[in-house]
Amino acid sequence: MNNPVSRRFFLKGAGAAAFATMPAIFGISKAFAQAEGETANDDTATIINIAATAELFATTHYLAAINNAEALELTDAEVGYMQAAFLQEQDHYELLVSLGAVPVVTQFYVPETLFSDRALFTETTEVAETVFVAAYLAATRIFAEGAAAPLAVTTAQIAAIEAGHRAFVRGMGMKLSNDVSYAGYLFDNVSEAPALLQPFLDGSGEGFVGPIAPPTEDEIASIRSEADAIGFTNEGVPFAAITEMPA
Repeated sequence: MNNPVSRRFFLKGAGAAAFATMPAIFGISKAFAQAEGETANDDTATIINIAATAELFATTHYLAAINNAEALELTDAEVGYMQAAFLQEQDHYELLVSLGAVPVVTQFYVPETLFSDRALFTETTEVAETVFVAAYLAATRIFAEGAAAPLAVTTAQIAAIEAGHRAFVRGMGMKLSNDVSYAGYLFDNVSEAPALLQPFLDGSGEGFVGPIAPPTEDEIASIRSEADAIGFTNEGVPFAAITEMPA
């Protein structure tokens, strides 16, 4: 969906301040973008590779927030939520990798004050989660059209969780937690999503620092050890309980 008006509206309404110094925000990533005029659906490998990259970024992002709880003035309840969000993103990442996904990048860049400025953090996280929801909705459309029902249901499951993250962080920013009746459908292909977050992938934004490495196995295990304490039951299972990916 080549709709720059929708993208401008999206950024104006959700975190424009966080992206004010990102001249590449409307640029097309050479690593991800389709050729101009090409309208074919992304293939499965493209979808899950980009999704895995997003999930790895999300775990890196939430872990950094947890580690900077004092600077961000997080309450104990908010730290618990960040831990749960971290585990959800990690579970998504592990599922995608189990299906053959390979993240395109494995280290990330962030605005220098992202984890010390609460307002910047909530604005930026809201934008990121909005993009993630939209990307999974695009994946759901593609998988449904291709009759890959297990994957379509699973990407919808993940989109629902990402929408919960968006709602929570909006509340942190003193906004109405959920301001929409329908999650934003911002693009038709998942490969359109990375351009909106390009500076986090390559450090091209003014004032970005990094690279920041993703969580280690020990860090993942440490947060998993807190699951019971924060009430993270993780009773849901992905519908895509399959052994072979569709073509």
